[in-house]
Amino acid sequence: MSISFASSDPLLEAGFAWAGERALSYAHRGEDPVGLWYEAALPGRDAFCIRDASHQRAGAAVLGLGAHTRNMFRKFAESIHEARDYCMFWEIDKYDRPAPVDYTDDRDFWYNLPANFDLLQALHAEALWTGDARYPEEACFQRLAALTLGEYIARWDRDGDGVPDHRPEDGRRGIASYNEVGKSPRVAGDLLGAMFAAYRAAGREEEALALRERYLHEWYDAKRGRFYGCKDRRGRFVEKYCREGNFLPVYFGLLDGTPYLRSALEEIRGHGPANVEAKTYFPQLYYGRGFEADGLRELRELCAPGLKRRDYPEVSFAVAGALVNQYLGLTVPEPGLLRTLSGVPEGDWAAAERVPVLGAEVSLRQEGQRGTALRAGDLALRWRACFLGDYSALACGGERRPVLHARDAAGRTLSYLDLDLPAGGERTVEAVHD
Repeated sequence: MSISFASSDPLLEAGFAWAGERALSYAHRGEDPVGLWYEAALPGRDAFCIRDASHQRAGAAVLGLGAHTRNMFRKFAESIHEARDYCMFWEIDKYDRPAPVDYTDDRDFWYNLPANFDLLQALHAEALWTGDARYPEEACFQRLAALTLGEYIARWDRDGDGVPDHRPEDGRRGIASYNEVGKSPRVAGDLLGAMFAAYRAAGREEEALALRERYLHEWYDAKRGRFYGCKDRRGRFVEKYCREGNFLPVYFGLLDGTPYLRSALEEIRGHGPANVEAKTYFPQLYYGRGFEADGLRELRELCAPGLKRRDYPEVSFAVAGALVNQYLGLTVPEPGLLRTLSGVPEGDWAAAERVPVLGAEVSLRQEGQRGTALRAGDLALRWRACFLGDYSALACGGERRPVLHARDAAGRTLSYLDLDLPAGGERTVEAVHD
């Protein structure tokens, strides 16, 4: 791999080295009928499923596997079909066929209803990270978005409330949640979260906000001070805590910027992840929402050599992605804009060299919460250097500059500078403490 990662925290440095090597060992270089792909399912399946692939794309992106992700996402998108009620193939194997363990025929196959929406938000995130204009323009992805936000919802929404739902006669076909334990509920919170993210990815902000308002007013259990995780098969809210139905709505951004976010995260922290698959989401869940110490704890636990089921492909991909996107804080929030916001604790440092992003490579170093250095590769870049806190000035190259301010998902003040970085250029931005 071209990317390298170094840190004053030896566990994280070793964790990235392990994650990169292990994730790349799951990548296949076109020798199979399906073409470029990486394993994103249970070990030994020789396959990739929608949930795992949608989540693993962030780690794959920093490891230079963008072409693999594109081929896999295209395979999913091309498989959407009316005969399957506008579902895709849930899991595709290396022989370029729906994995036999999950698929018998078009009337009998495994499918989780959040999947279409999850893939749409993952496609949007990948398009932003790569800067590849072909993503929104490619016919199969345009068709996926149109069918998912149209016919797919209509076909699976049997009670007419605008949200897909599961019925007992559906069996394993049309499971309402990513939670696969026990009987499927009619609707789960993670389905609404994924829908919200898909609407936002498609630029359908009014529908996203309407869905959020519905969730806040209908799904909040004021008596217990938390959100319901799902509805049972009769459409009644279930009081029992449902992990995926509670933490995934937060992961998908459904509560960002609302007064419910902190209590929801405290509730999630009290229950913790149910398994290693869920655990891989938790660094992304906590960072940027006021729970950075919890995010770091989860990230360090994922890096620990003694972690149970460490061989699950999602673990290594999640570690690689979280160390760059959350710990170093390198993201692409809008087309062509690099954003940095350090998740490195004060007194520590971390750096990555040759990170593939926006069709080029960048190198980034974070000195705790005090300073950020970014070096561009072959292309000029727009850079938004963010710091947590209300600063009147930030220093760029030793020169104090007035700053702009924004709020993060938790309502905290961010101070930032917008800079143009020429090809091959390097700049350092530091927090100014008056």
